[in-house]
Amino acid sequence: MTKGGVGRTGSRRIAIAAPHSRELVTDDLPLVKSLIADGHFVLCISPVVSESDELALGQVGAKVAEIDITADKFALMPERQVAKRISMVLTQWNADTVLVHGNELIAPVAVAAKKSRLPRIIVVQAGMSETGDEVKDVKKPGTEKFIKAFDAATAILCTNYDHAAQLEDSGLLREGLSPIVLPWSGVDLKSVEISPLPAVGRGLSVLMVSELSRSHGALAFCEAAAIVRERSPLTTFHIAGHAGRAEDALTAADLARYADAVTYLGDGADLGELIARCHVFAYPSWAGTSPGPAIEAMAMGRPLIVADAPGCRELVDERVNGCLCRAGDARSLADAIESYLKRPDLIPSMARASRQKAERRYDRRLVMAALFDVLEIERAKAGAV
Repeated sequence: MTKGGVGRTGSRRIAIAAPHSRELVTDDLPLVKSLIADGHFVLCISPVVSESDELALGQVGAKVAEIDITADKFALMPERQVAKRISMVLTQWNADTVLVHGNELIAPVAVAAKKSRLPRIIVVQAGMSETGDEVKDVKKPGTEKFIKAFDAATAILCTNYDHAAQLEDSGLLREGLSPIVLPWSGVDLKSVEISPLPAVGRGLSVLMVSELSRSHGALAFCEAAAIVRERSPLTTFHIAGHAGRAEDALTAADLARYADAVTYLGDGADLGELIARCHVFAYPSWAGTSPGPAIEAMAMGRPLIVADAPGCRELVDERVNGCLCRAGDARSLADAIESYLKRPDLIPSMARASRQKAERRYDRRLVMAALFDVLEIERAKAGAV
């Protein structure tokens, strides 16, 4: 049977591409495991692959390949050269489906998949700015990559409604191609149970877990902690996460300046254990990426404070399961934290509301079923995650 004839049943060969193998592990692993558990084959590809990530993906049965997206210095047609390299990887592995995310990766991988005549090319569009300027002006430098990716795509996924609306208004999508909104991998509610709130005692504990960069709100969190502790020294603040890879990454020296206000817990601690010890979970990111830690905190029954920005604002029903703060504004974040200090009696009801919202919107079983529909796969094992 040719690639174009592959139907919804039978084993499929799906390539999943991300800018870094870290995303393949942190964001894509639930989908990878679900596909393999259902009898399909998965190839994870990325321009940057670490040994630890390759091991983690290999342990669940996925194959891993590193791709080169940098053209030779004197290449006459650099984009075509890169697409040919990726196309060879897809063809040699006999892929019939590609799913790709990452603004710098969607064009070369989608174009390569089209060159290889793959029948399913799913582009995940995430990481746009608050205004969506990247896709507003077709003449703006950098917009061409989106045009090429969307032209090759058979489906577009967005992880939040803001990005979907921006794409709908951009004029870059061909007729009949509308974004599908899914909260990516969701959360496994069978294993992530609601956690009892710790006793308030003498003060509240506020936790942030994220990439340590300014656009993820890490600096604003540290500054807000310093502001709050001036008036409420018994409130404790903890931050955990891996070092940022972007230009706005926080350094060890940045964190050290706030050591009196915030305790840095490193990157290796168990997320569930950290959430269980906090009263409020903060995720003041405006980077537009998947807010996975905040979704897990919701599932464990923690009120949230998130930035009023794409990818985050829809997590919160204002004053029901959390509150919003202005993106990048430490004073606004401090005010949101202090609102919990003034009314700690509301935390239990907001905690319950968080869990209920996670059950309605982010149940992994529902999300995976929807993703399988996008991939045009008939599930072989009902309820498998």
